[in-house]
Amino acid sequence: MLTLVELEILLEDCKNGNRLSQKRIYHHFYSLGMSVSMRYAQSQEEAQEICHDGFIKAFAKINDCAGVGSFKAWLRQIFVRSAIDYFRKYRQNKPKMDDLAVAQHLATPCVAVEYLSIEEKMALVQQLPPSYRMAFNLYAIEGYSTVEIAKLLEIAEGTVRANLVKARLRLKTLIEESNKISPRR
Repeated sequence: MLTLVELEILLEDCKNGNRLSQKRIYHHFYSLGMSVSMRYAQSQEEAQEICHDGFIKAFAKINDCAGVGSFKAWLRQIFVRSAIDYFRKYRQNKPKMDDLAVAQHLATPCVAVEYLSIEEKMALVQQLPPSYRMAFNLYAIEGYSTVEIAKLLEIAEGTVRANLVKARLRLKTLIEESNKISPRR
């Protein structure tokens, strides 16, 4: 575990291009990077690529970091942005405007979610198509508005809203299916 003083020294060394300090930062914050990346990735390999890209960007922009107190939050945002960049880079086709009339039906709350572990919830989110998973994570986990998500992903706000509704509906279906296969409590 790094103390604030040690982190401050490491960050200063990183700003001076010290590779050993970068390595220590990498090892210390790798689990943070992977936990953020796994929410957006479809596989462990994708998450690792997002995480590594995040560290590369972080070290390239280390001088933009405001200080030790905000480093973790700053780094976390870099991982989120790396996931967005990965999504844009590997998206096969830009999503077309979904039929909002079909997507207006919101899913009813599902009580079964309360009984799922964090790992089970994460596994269900990872089963979503990339565009649904990205919109869902940015909205439900990161707290971005649909307008902000549309700007980040360079898509129409209506598409974001439709993807959110469809993600919820798909998650509800996945939860119901998982409860049929393995009844809970």
